[in-house]
Amino acid sequence: MDLLERDHEISVLTKAFSGALKGRPSFVVIDGGTGSGKTELVHFVSRLAARASIPHLRVSNSPMNASVSFGVVRRLLHQAGIDGVISPEPARRLEAMTLDTAAASEDTHELPRIELGDRLASVLSDAVRETPLLVTIDDIQYADAPSLALLQQIIAGWRGGGLNLVLSRSPHFPPADPLFHVETLRSHLYTRLRLNPLSEDGVRSLLSFHLGSAAENASAAEYTKVVGGNPLLLRCLIEDVKGSASSGETIVAGSEYQQSVLACLRRCNRTTVEVAEAAAVLETSRRLRSAAPLLLKCMFNISARHVEQSLCALEEIGILSPDRSFRLGAARTAILSTLTPERYRSLMVRAIHAMHLTPGQNHRHETIPALLSDGRSNSWTVELLLDSAETDLAHDEINDVITRLNLALDLSTDETLRARIITMLARAKWRIDPMTAAQHLEDLMDAYRCGLLSVRDSLTLMHLLTWSGRVDEVARMMERSSGEGAGALQPEIRSEHELLMCTFPSLRPLVLGPTAPDTGVGPGAPLAGVRARAGTQLARLLTGGPREEAVATARHLLKTTRPSDATFHVLEAALLILLYSERYSEARTACETLVAEAEERAMPTWRAVLTSRLAEIALRQGDLVTARDLAREALAILPPRSWGVAIGDPLGTLIMSAVLLGDMDEATEHLHREVPDAMFQSSHCLGYLRARASYHLFADSPHVAMSDLELCANLLKEWGMDVPGFHDWRSPMATALLRIGVQEAARDLLQEQLDLAHEEDHRVRASAFALLAQTEPLPGRPALLKRAFDLLLPHGDDFSMSKVALGLSRTFHELGDLEKSHAHKEMAERLASKSRAGGTPRENGAKRGPGTIASLTKSELRVAELAAEGLTNREISRRLFITVSTVEQHLTHVYRKLNVKNRLCLPRTLTTGAGAGAGV
Repeated sequence: MDLLERDHEISVLTKAFSGALKGRPSFVVIDGGTGSGKTELVHFVSRLAARASIPHLRVSNSPMNASVSFGVVRRLLHQAGIDGVISPEPARRLEAMTLDTAAASEDTHELPRIELGDRLASVLSDAVRETPLLVTIDDIQYADAPSLALLQQIIAGWRGGGLNLVLSRSPHFPPADPLFHVETLRSHLYTRLRLNPLSEDGVRSLLSFHLGSAAENASAAEYTKVVGGNPLLLRCLIEDVKGSASSGETIVAGSEYQQSVLACLRRCNRTTVEVAEAAAVLETSRRLRSAAPLLLKCMFNISARHVEQSLCALEEIGILSPDRSFRLGAARTAILSTLTPERYRSLMVRAIHAMHLTPGQNHRHETIPALLSDGRSNSWTVELLLDSAETDLAHDEINDVITRLNLALDLSTDETLRARIITMLARAKWRIDPMTAAQHLEDLMDAYRCGLLSVRDSLTLMHLLTWSGRVDEVARMMERSSGEGAGALQPEIRSEHELLMCTFPSLRPLVLGPTAPDTGVGPGAPLAGVRARAGTQLARLLTGGPREEAVATARHLLKTTRPSDATFHVLEAALLILLYSERYSEARTACETLVAEAEERAMPTWRAVLTSRLAEIALRQGDLVTARDLAREALAILPPRSWGVAIGDPLGTLIMSAVLLGDMDEATEHLHREVPDAMFQSSHCLGYLRARASYHLFADSPHVAMSDLELCANLLKEWGMDVPGFHDWRSPMATALLRIGVQEAARDLLQEQLDLAHEEDHRVRASAFALLAQTEPLPGRPALLKRAFDLLLPHGDDFSMSKVALGLSRTFHELGDLEKSHAHKEMAERLASKSRAGGTPRENGAKRGPGTIASLTKSELRVAELAAEGLTNREISRRLFITVSTVEQHLTHVYRKLNVKNRLCLPRTLTTGAGAGAGV
């Protein structure tokens, strides 16, 4: 199988060898890329010679041989079998002549070379007068020029007997003597064989031979594609498959394949190796990869023609595809593994320079070699790396950003610039995992103390510190920065401080020091001004401030702002404004859109935080299963250690939903998780404390529950945030008081809640009315419970409504109205069943799982409904205030989940009630 699809070549070589046996000379050149099978064909001829017992002289070249004058000829003369071809004395004289000729100057060695060629031709003619001779020279492109000149001279003037000369070469690398190929074409002895890559049929045969028929049909096309028909790479891939658990249908590119790639490169010249290394480095960045063919021709101090020759060679070998990308990532990995950090950095720096020095992409007319040799290189390189990192950050290429910034950090000696680089690094890493960003906190604190951070970078540091719970350091920074950041940035900086204050309310006195000028927000307000108000509006809302203005600001932000490092916390604040104002449907739709974008842009931290907020929204809507599942998902996206003080949000939602679903085992498991002490100084502890209290109430420990609720109440009062719509501690406290029989205190607490609650706090007021009914005489209970039910109805909170309906059933039963009692009991059971099934009422009729409407998220369902109505993607994007790409992403998920091919196949039931959820 080693000579698969080489029947023609074998026939030509066999005929040439047979002619040599009969005294007819031949000269065969085998052209083919590295690994194409040239050497196997040379070995085939060698075996013919061995079987016929004729002498064989062989030489194999490598790139290092080209610099040794007469190296090929001397190695031929030094072989052990030379005694059977040339007698010792002529051989010694020939070797001496090669040494003398090599020592002669270029101006004087032409005549000695001609004499040497004549003498060698004469000796070989005498040697083959009675016995044929086989001479094979592998990789002739790496032979030295003087040896090639001798070979050319012998071939051109050969008039002797059966010399069978077989050479192999790569057509992409011209020999050291460019005239060799041209001149030898004229010889009547010349025959050229061109080795083509294996066809798909050939690959299929090889797969069938080694792996069996199971792999041949399923994999032949893919294997052909990834190796470019190179037999060597294919055989090594097969060996990797054999050494794995794969049946062959799945390609396994392991160590055998990677070593074969490196072996092929070792047979290439230095230029080709450098180009392969550069291509591997460029492939690590999407931005650089997109311009790779152009950049490769600008990164080296050689002609574009030589780079193109190297690229063609790598393509012929089967490492690169026609578009100059790697056919298999394992090839790139193998090449990168051979690079030292210094070499990698050098190539990356060259790539960045090439990106900026390529005509049409820059205004500088310098070459890279000249630029790298002068004193400006280092500082300009750092600036280019930072510019490239900023661009990559805008395109969410976080790994590329981190690579650029690490290189810039290695090259930079300016402390201010280094502080800027480290801040950017921390910002980029926070998107992936806040724990990795926290590794830079000490360096950033040192930079801040030395006055090296800009105002904006100081705000980034504050956010990182609050996430880690280091509130004392944030407080000292705020005290130091008091009065700084004047001018246009002042409102935005103040808003950022107020966002931090919403997380750590103990910072309130520092934030609210001197009164800042109020910048009103109207329909024509600049976007930067609207963003600057987000923190202010949320802070005011949490302290009982105006609601409509805050809601208007939140809506405007969520419609007009794309998530970024500068806007993420602002958008989260906008979501919280809607959540705490009981705009649950709006908050859920907006949050689902942001989660989808975070997932599309591969931002784990953003996705985790937003998923946690989505879980909290679902919990407040009474969608318990969804709340639990989303909270689990949030904790799976980011491990608990990476959440910092924010762990209280997903953990509180998960514990609360588990308790309400009656899953005390899961609730207990999560209550035993360790949480940071600093969490209890932040607003993230409030939901956690409420959930822990609910757990104790369910476990019939009302006094223990009251302890958590009292802590929650004290914190809210101390912070000036005792707003029922923010965190309702009075209802569970009243429940605990009723459990221990302190009815009057419970009534007073619930009345206080109704007095404090906003008119639009339907959920909070409903909870108070439902509990007040327990303190009323029997005849007065139905009215209070009915009022609670009516308040809940617009929000579709099935769980809370089921509890109220059950209360009505029991009340009517005590009043003796069994018909109403039975009706409300059925309603309570139906609502409870829906709340535990998860999803919206429209989804409850179907079983959750792939292929069902119930498997869709609300955002996906909303998009699918409009698509089923016949709206285009652009019309859907305008209707729902989302991007066209987000619509496309949702539809892709819908098609996969429903197992349909396109929108024409969407089930007609999707359009039921579509208009109800069309707005955002």
